[in-house]
Amino acid sequence: MSKMDTKDFLIGAVIGSIVGASAAMLFAPKSGRELRTDINQKAHQAKDKTVELTHAAKEKGSEYSQLAKEKSDEWSQVAKEQWNKVADRTVGISNKATQMGEDLASDVKDLMENEKAEGKKLAKQVVKEIEETKEKLKDDVEEFKNQ
Repeated sequence: MSKMDTKDFLIGAVIGSIVGASAAMLFAPKSGRELRTDINQKAHQAKDKTVELTHAAKEKGSEYSQLAKEKSDEWSQVAKEQWNKVADRTVGISNKATQMGEDLASDVKDLMENEKAEGKKLAKQVVKEIEETKEKLKDDVEEFKNQ
């Protein structure tokens, strides 16, 4: 029953049973009283069968409904768990990115401090060399004047 649902099947079965039973009774060679008795019995049998099939259909419907609810709850729980995993990973990645940014900022700050210190050393050395060159020039000028 690929696309046929239970309700359509039951309706078809009941109608088919009624038509088949009626045709059999009408074509059977019996007296009027016997025919009415047979029709009455068959009608009661059809009614009983209909009640039985209806009850079975309701039970199956209830079972399928319960199964669908359980599966829905199960899938919902799985989806929640997956969502929580994704959220946890996102928080972890965010924290890691923040830490890496802080580490990078610290490294850059340290590098800048080192470069600043090296720059001061270099500036002092340049000033010293300029002073030495100045003194040397003074000495050379004095020597030149004396010659």
